[in-house]
Amino acid sequence: MCRLALILAAGLAVTTLKAQVVRTGFERDVNRYRWTSSATVAMTVQRWKLVVDNRFVSDAYVQFDNRLRFRDENILRLHAQRPVSRFLAAHVRGHMDWFGLSRAFSQGLYAGLRAAISPAAFVEPVIGAAADRRPGLVQEDGTLPQRLDVGPAFGARVGAQRVASEGYQLSLEGEAVWQQITPRRGHAVQLSSRAQRQFGDAELSTDLRIASRRRDNYQSASFLNRNVERGETIEATVSDTLDAALSISVPLYRGLRLLTQADLRVNRRRIRTNRAPEATLFFDTNFNRRALDAEFGVVYEAASVAAQLLVETTAATEQRRLTNGAMLPPAEAAQKSNLLLQADFNEGVFGLRGSARAIVLPGLSIALTGASRIVRHDTHEANPDDRDEVYHQGEVGLLWQMSRYLQAEMRLFGSWYHAVYLQAERSAENNVQRSLRLRPGIRWEPARDTRVRIASEVRATYTVDDFVLPGRRPTDQSAREIRIEAELEQRLWQDTDMRLTGSYADLHLGRLLWDSFAEIPFDTLRTYNAGFRMETGRRLRAGIGWRLYLRSDYDRAVTVRYSRVDASGDTQRDEEGRELMSAVTRPGRRWIRQMGPTAVITWQRGPSMLRLDAWANMQRVYHRLYGDLPEASADHIRASARKGTRRLTPMMTLTVIWSL
Repeated sequence: MCRLALILAAGLAVTTLKAQVVRTGFERDVNRYRWTSSATVAMTVQRWKLVVDNRFVSDAYVQFDNRLRFRDENILRLHAQRPVSRFLAAHVRGHMDWFGLSRAFSQGLYAGLRAAISPAAFVEPVIGAAADRRPGLVQEDGTLPQRLDVGPAFGARVGAQRVASEGYQLSLEGEAVWQQITPRRGHAVQLSSRAQRQFGDAELSTDLRIASRRRDNYQSASFLNRNVERGETIEATVSDTLDAALSISVPLYRGLRLLTQADLRVNRRRIRTNRAPEATLFFDTNFNRRALDAEFGVVYEAASVAAQLLVETTAATEQRRLTNGAMLPPAEAAQKSNLLLQADFNEGVFGLRGSARAIVLPGLSIALTGASRIVRHDTHEANPDDRDEVYHQGEVGLLWQMSRYLQAEMRLFGSWYHAVYLQAERSAENNVQRSLRLRPGIRWEPARDTRVRIASEVRATYTVDDFVLPGRRPTDQSAREIRIEAELEQRLWQDTDMRLTGSYADLHLGRLLWDSFAEIPFDTLRTYNAGFRMETGRRLRAGIGWRLYLRSDYDRAVTVRYSRVDASGDTQRDEEGRELMSAVTRPGRRWIRQMGPTAVITWQRGPSMLRLDAWANMQRVYHRLYGDLPEASADHIRASARKGTRRLTPMMTLTVIWSL
């Protein structure tokens, strides 16, 4: 595979390029560096049509000891085809995948002849070889050798697009590959089809997808097998999936349509342990999930009115079982079986949702949405998560085009949620949550080059427990917030724009007294945001700006480190001249301030583009302490709290796209 890629790369100079797109990028976040690149090349070599696609991602994370931890991934796909005769064509496909974190390297190269059964259908048997290199088992000396497994691979591809059969429009795609990379096995099978038919204005469509995958991995010795002779234990995971969907749309009367849709999802996953030593303890499991979603309702569409009303229901179940319990010690089998049973559940959902949009007056429109759902989540008796849920929500929106320059809107949203745990050990968590949110706003464009947007939001959320256990304090809580946002975009002169943004949010958290509808505040969180940016240029465009973020909230336990001082106010030091430090913990208010310059450069020529975003984040975290402090060091402690900590973090994002 590698040799083939080198030969193809060497021949680029003597081939005809049909398309070439190269995309590269770099990001610098607080504790992460990311490099990305992708390349897609399509070319013609004599009568061969070749497409090569490569994707590369590299992440470097800064750890606590300032070391870099890398995670690299590279995905390469190759496809070449050449006509052999009127009905036959040769196809070559290959892949090369590298995952640096797990040290896994997978390759495959397949060749086959595609036979055209008809102008829209084909069948393509393939044969080739596969190789997979990954860590094997840990040796007694602690080393982790690399295992390279190589073997033959075979399969087939089939396809049929837009085939008309007795009024139906059919499409079919399928691919299957089996790998015999001894001592491991693998396969990937996928078949998808779609059928559509129209009966006048009525439409029927069905979708079906069947998939099966097997993946074998080497397993290291666990703590249960520390004293067992090591062997090449292989864990085989087989996952089978079935997805089926049915959709029917039938017209009833003048814009009124009947909709019916059903989706069935089935997944079965089996884990088996192969080639394990006789005394090894291992757990083979089966996983089964089945879910059926159905919708039924009507949709109405007219010139100034659109509405829909749908009834939805869902039935889902999950089961996990231990299959080799008879081969395990009774205590181990019982413990593992009980753990798997805790994840089982049966769930039923019944819901009703609707929406409507209408133009009630010239320039004034209204939108209404609402939904109600009842959920019954049943679990095994070993899992106390057995619960019932009721959820109602609704929204009203008004949009008023007052003039060609001014537009106003208002949205009112409300929700009500009730959760009831049916088992006594969690019944104290039963609660009702009510939420109400009002969001008005205006958009003003007094001139072609001026745009102003102002919006505000008032939100209130109240969470009330159904009851309080004796001897415990109530945990009812309220959250009330007001938020204001403003944005100005102004074109100063040709190809030069300015943008100003700002926002303020004030969130109050409190202990709720629902009976008297009062609260005892325990925290206030305030945030301020401001930004300025000016950009100029057309094809080559550059911009500079400044951003500010400020947040303050209450902290019950602020720890401040400060230098010890003597009676005369001098800093105390040890024998080596280092400052002696102490710490104090008190309640206080914490302030986080982030600010810094921003810059952006963009260049575009046709589909090719370059964009560079850079900004510096200068952060300062400081506190204001409450309560009594040691009298001798009180001023020094408060000064240390106000000084806080500072940190400068440069960040950058670079994106380059070349299209030839």
